[in-house]
Amino acid sequence: MSDPEVGGLTRLPGRRARRGPLLVALDEAHKMDPELGRDLLNAVQHVQGEDRPVMLLLAGTPDLPRHLNTMEASFRDRCKDLPIGRLSSEDVADAVRIPLEDGGRSIQADALEAVARESHGYPFFLQLWGEAIWDACPDPHSPIGLGEIALVRPRFQTAQSRFYDKRCEGLTRARLLPVAADLAELFADAERRSPGEVEEAVRASLERSGRPAAEAEVSAACDRLRDLGYIWRVVHQLTPWYEPGIPSLMRFVERAVSARSPEGGVSGAAADNPAAMSP
Repeated sequence: MSDPEVGGLTRLPGRRARRGPLLVALDEAHKMDPELGRDLLNAVQHVQGEDRPVMLLLAGTPDLPRHLNTMEASFRDRCKDLPIGRLSSEDVADAVRIPLEDGGRSIQADALEAVARESHGYPFFLQLWGEAIWDACPDPHSPIGLGEIALVRPRFQTAQSRFYDKRCEGLTRARLLPVAADLAELFADAERRSPGEVEEAVRASLERSGRPAAEAEVSAACDRLRDLGYIWRVVHQLTPWYEPGIPSLMRFVERAVSARSPEGGVSGAAADNPAAMSP
């Protein structure tokens, strides 16, 4: 955005809040320019200080609070964080079942279980499943079961693979694909890992690739992996841990890097080559 456009955006809350209550909602806020974010946060704070009703709602990845902290708006600490992550099996079932029922269709419990299991509770994958099921099962009088799920699964997997290819490209550009593969191995038998375990795995992976692995480099690599949504840092009752952003993405990365390694192993500097990948 140009400077005049930024100025217009930051002046907007004050003008609009004179007419009545105002809610400003921004998605993908984890990608917002820190300087723009600082100006916007301060503009909203200023309007609120004049007792005009304005609320700012920012949505992004689980690492959004860390990004907001770079905007140097100290009052942000008083904002309310509403953490969300992958959906539970029950929420997945509702997200698929309710829209189908609203459209006069029904889906069997075992089919819902398959969708919940293969989506890993990731909302975007539920959108892919829902679209595929709706388009491929147009008969409202026929319940959707495992047979129908099997028919639409290839369509879902194709879209999923395209999504994973883009994620791998991002990891490759960041020179973190080998590190990501090693983390996939770390998380293979556990859904959660402590920060120390993750940092040690990152350090060892960087060292195997012949790259600097001091504390600053390890921290920067972890932060970048969080920015890319590959891992999430979760804090519950003051106890932090890491978990996969999307567990099935880790399996995809692990297979892709292993397939391209001459030894069939996970690590290797050759994984920095941005070649096309397939599941």
